[in-house]
Amino acid sequence: MKRMTTDQLRRSYLDFFVSKGHTEWPSDSLIPRDDPTLLFTGAGMNQFKDMFLGKGSLPFKRATTAQKCLRTGDLDNVGRTDYHHTFFEMMGNFSFGDYFKREAIEWAFEWLTGWVEIAPERLYFSVYADADEAREIWAQVCTRAGLDPEKRIFRLGAHDNFWPADAPEKGPNGPCGPCSEIFFDQEPRPGEGRVDITEEGGRFVEIWNLVFTQFDRRGVNDLRPLPQKNIDTGLGLERMAAVVQGVRNNFEIDVFRPIIAAILERFRPNVPFESLDAVGKQCVRRIADHIRAVTFCITDGALPGNAERGYVVRRLIRRAFLDAAHLKGDYGPAGLAELVRPVVEVMSGAYPDLAARERFVREILGREEEDFIRTLSSNRRRLQQALEEARDVDGRKVVSGETAFRLFDTYGVPIEVMEDYFERLGAAVDREGFERAVERRRRMSREASRMKGDIFDLGPLGKAFDVTTGTEFLGPETLDADGLRLLVLFDGEGNRVTSLPAGAEGVAVLDRTPFYAEAGGQVGDTGVLSGPGGRASVTDCKRMKKVFFHHLTVEEGALREGDVLRGTVDERRRRAVERNHPCTHLLHWALREVVGRHCEQAGSLVAPDRLRFDFTHFSPLSPDELKRVE
Repeated sequence: MKRMTTDQLRRSYLDFFVSKGHTEWPSDSLIPRDDPTLLFTGAGMNQFKDMFLGKGSLPFKRATTAQKCLRTGDLDNVGRTDYHHTFFEMMGNFSFGDYFKREAIEWAFEWLTGWVEIAPERLYFSVYADADEAREIWAQVCTRAGLDPEKRIFRLGAHDNFWPADAPEKGPNGPCGPCSEIFFDQEPRPGEGRVDITEEGGRFVEIWNLVFTQFDRRGVNDLRPLPQKNIDTGLGLERMAAVVQGVRNNFEIDVFRPIIAAILERFRPNVPFESLDAVGKQCVRRIADHIRAVTFCITDGALPGNAERGYVVRRLIRRAFLDAAHLKGDYGPAGLAELVRPVVEVMSGAYPDLAARERFVREILGREEEDFIRTLSSNRRRLQQALEEARDVDGRKVVSGETAFRLFDTYGVPIEVMEDYFERLGAAVDREGFERAVERRRRMSREASRMKGDIFDLGPLGKAFDVTTGTEFLGPETLDADGLRLLVLFDGEGNRVTSLPAGAEGVAVLDRTPFYAEAGGQVGDTGVLSGPGGRASVTDCKRMKKVFFHHLTVEEGALREGDVLRGTVDERRRRAVERNHPCTHLLHWALREVVGRHCEQAGSLVAPDRLRFDFTHFSPLSPDELKRVE
């Protein structure tokens, strides 16, 4: 087997598939573009969704990438196992209606045994239970390589060899397909008979997954052939580097060694890694993983915050701080920002943006650490009191869910911080009790809420979906339209009614509308709805899913379900809003030029008389910066 650095391995993979007619395409940002369903990019195929669906416009049908990915589903396993990470690189080769199973399988084997020079007898393969075609292709590959197909190829069920897992029975509906996995044997035993590649113990390591996207799932076990069959493969770069570098743990590969050395030098100087106890080793590995992840996240514009991806970044920083506190024995400054340098040194060759943004990343990390130290200092006594009041369960202190909720709701201590803090003291938190308390508070809030204001969840207005699945928007150029049918009416309390009299406030759902619904920070239209029986002023227009909800006040007569109405948009107001909309883009550009490329839009309001632009930054703008932006 050829010995390669991680950089050499990445380059080898991309060069091989370029030689097979693929376009080398850059990694997408960790912040997915135009995909609000994802917090972070978690797979190489994410940026190619439209291409897989046959709607994309990229000028190729074959692509290969080294994709930056972030996943937190297995966060608790990071540092404890050999292979779990938050941030990792996913190598991939993709076909959009071009080649299919034979090429994907044969090329995978060719790169592994030819370019990486892995001995064929170290490889095993799995296919979906009824995937006869894939098994036959692998059988041919094995025979040509002098391997016995009966000992090398395994049929596994939908949980292991279908994407998404268990999709035929459990869904979701949409594009899916069987997959084939390639395993590396870390403990070859010459002359051995048929083995079990699913056995525990880490002997067989899955290194590559080839997904054959060939079906459209319509229901339980209702799989219909797609008109365009695609290939989506994923090979974890860190795991593959461990294989070619002859180590059993991803944290022992070349890109992690300098980071771990810096962690030890800072928090446990003169102590070899091998001398640490199990918890200490977990802490070191977790810091290495989390600092690498945070460096990439902040570089790509995901700053620490209190919601969504910002909260993920903040949680990773705080977990790294707590691990550092365990290693050095106190909760004083850890200097996590100093660990950014080794990350940049080992990763900036492939990702030069890291070097360009290093100073900014260090500043963000330093500020975040200071804030967390203040949070811990102000709540240390409360945490200690909670521990003293905890009950004993099977010889272990367990902090009640109600106590944890009080710390969270009243004092702002995140549940994850509590869990990490108490775990290090040999205690635990009743997470289920905490979740019940959170849900109880949410339920009370919902019951206390009324339809007015910004409470705009499915709630009582969800009854509209019993009647229609969507409202047809007539387009930005249509400001006046006849023949609009009133499908559903609600009164001011959110109750469905058949009519609204003069003076009443309510909400109307139409089959078609010229009114723009609030979206992307741009306010909804106002105007008039009128018909033979009455007239109403439209004060706002909002949208849930594809249904438009017209908030209105009846001024004359009455509105009734089934009425055919005329809708007239306030044109002067609409045009004023439209003039302000491009100003948000100009302001965003100016902020990025003056303050830095990390400035990302975090919200906005585009109204007829003003606009507001929310952006990510770690401090208020100085007077000089404000002047330059203006």
